[in-house]
Amino acid sequence: MAVRNGRFSGDLQHPLAESTVRNSISYVAQTFRDHGERNPTKDEDGETSRLLQRLFRGLKNDDPNKRQQKALPVCVLRELAKRKFTEHETAVKQLAIGAFFFACRSCEYLLVPAAHTRRTTTLTLGNIRFFRQGAPLAHTQHDLDTADCVNLTFVFQKKDQKHDSVSQRASGDAVMCPVKQWAALVQRIHNYPGTSDNTTVDTIMSLGRFRRITSTEMVHALRDAAAAVGEARLGFAKEDIGTHSLRSGAAMSMYLGECPVYTIMMIGRWSSDAFLLYIRKQVEQFSHNVATKMLAFETYNHIPDYNPSIARVDPRTRNHADNAATRRNIGGDTAAQARLPAFALHY
Repeated sequence: MAVRNGRFSGDLQHPLAESTVRNSISYVAQTFRDHGERNPTKDEDGETSRLLQRLFRGLKNDDPNKRQQKALPVCVLRELAKRKFTEHETAVKQLAIGAFFFACRSCEYLLVPAAHTRRTTTLTLGNIRFFRQGAPLAHTQHDLDTADCVNLTFVFQKKDQKHDSVSQRASGDAVMCPVKQWAALVQRIHNYPGTSDNTTVDTIMSLGRFRRITSTEMVHALRDAAAAVGEARLGFAKEDIGTHSLRSGAAMSMYLGECPVYTIMMIGRWSSDAFLLYIRKQVEQFSHNVATKMLAFETYNHIPDYNPSIARVDPRTRNHADNAATRRNIGGDTAAQARLPAFALHY
């Protein structure tokens, strides 16, 4: 409860969430293991202690509902693209649209808080390659925006994946095109004096000095564009937009575009079904044509269950006294561990 109330975190207005408490305790447990000591959060069976399980469950039940950031639709990015009167607006537009087509994490293309503590490496100009009919194009080519494919290499990612390359073909759209936006970004930064392939993609020249565009600036720009589109059209307020909205919007757009699940996972570099957290069920088009498809088979036949005849003395049967699963469920009594008999016809 000391961690929950933030006694080790300074002054807090609200208690820490269950997930934060769980992660903090896991860091303490990892310190014990790093020094060759037993994990204090585990019981003798190697499972999370019953006390901690109950504590985490209670904290999670007391937590307020998690307010998820809304998926960003393409119309907001089109509105953002109209704002290109300054160097800053142009850079933000290029970054937002380019990152959208690759479902980028904010730390992969922006300067985020505590960036030095993160494992993810920010994209640089050298991580961006262009191809036309399979042949690579140099960044110095004047017709770089006519390439038919752009490839991004993510050097080091959150899940310890290294040099993961993802490609996107040109969409044919004048604005919403990954090739055109990344090509414009590369050429803009290369036109700055003193830049190289090691320059990060969030670089901008401001008052004669280099600086990086921050995640806060990106959020403000997306919210302003969302406000211009209107809450009535979007169905949510601009305050519901955050740094995850672009990544969530990319997953949502691919899903609504009927892209295969494996394509969504590969483009967004999700190693599991965690991308489902970015699919927003409250989006009206989420259930497009689902009701109609549910009526395709109004009747169906059930195959009877197969019930093989098993001897009652067989310890592999459920709830048998010598069944391993049954013995492990005896009130957590570590002395009542299941043991195989010295001799049995069933093994």
